[in-house]
Amino acid sequence: MRWVFFSLLILNVVYGVWRLALGVAPGPETASRAMQSAPQTLTLLSEVPEEQRQRRFSADTGSLGGLCPAVGPFAALSEADGVLTSLKAKGYQGVVRPVRVQRDMLHWVYLPPYPSREQALKVLRELQARGVDSFVVADGEDANAISLGYFSSKESARGLKVKMEAAGYPAGTRATAKEVTEYWLFIPADKVPDEGAGLRDVLAGSPSLEGEQVACDSRAVQEQQLRERYEAARQASADADPGADESPSAEADSSQSADTD
Repeated sequence: MRWVFFSLLILNVVYGVWRLALGVAPGPETASRAMQSAPQTLTLLSEVPEEQRQRRFSADTGSLGGLCPAVGPFAALSEADGVLTSLKAKGYQGVVRPVRVQRDMLHWVYLPPYPSREQALKVLRELQARGVDSFVVADGEDANAISLGYFSSKESARGLKVKMEAAGYPAGTRATAKEVTEYWLFIPADKVPDEGAGLRDVLAGSPSLEGEQVACDSRAVQEQQLRERYEAARQASADADPGADESPSAEADSSQSADTD
């Protein structure tokens, strides 16, 4: 009878293990509830349209790469302050800051730097005797160059360049810009109460304004990102003009100190 006892014992152990396995594994009803609680759709960031990702003003912009909305450029501080006041009435918080940018594309016509100041002044006297409005650049990378003028029109600059070359002077042209102050409205991403509706209304009512997404935490990075808008435009203009002078001193402007003899 001992073998009967041991057989029954083994069967009880096997049955207990089988019941334990049934208790751990989820049944069909449990699996069904899990499927029902799972999200039905998943949208990848790469599937969001680029314009919606970059230009959308909403409260979650701070979670997408640490970006915050900025609105501008305003020509006057009072104008920017007025917009900020109207937005504060809707629950927004922000700050207006000036940003120095290289704007207003100009085309500089010049004679390259001469080896000495004396030579530059000699050529300057020749030009002035011919009635050419000009001056010697006093300092900087273009010291001893002779400035012949700044033009908003590329064609006008080229016309003067050709005229000077015909007269025997090695004139060149260079795309440059004037430094001006703009005002921009910066708003923390968590201070946008209506998913950006108020900001979109501001842009819709002012065609001259633009919306940008800039770094939230660094003022220096914010301002650099805004400056790059104009740098990209200048680069595009230079690429479209392969005949332009590619001198490394591309930031000369009419504010340089000069000598007229």
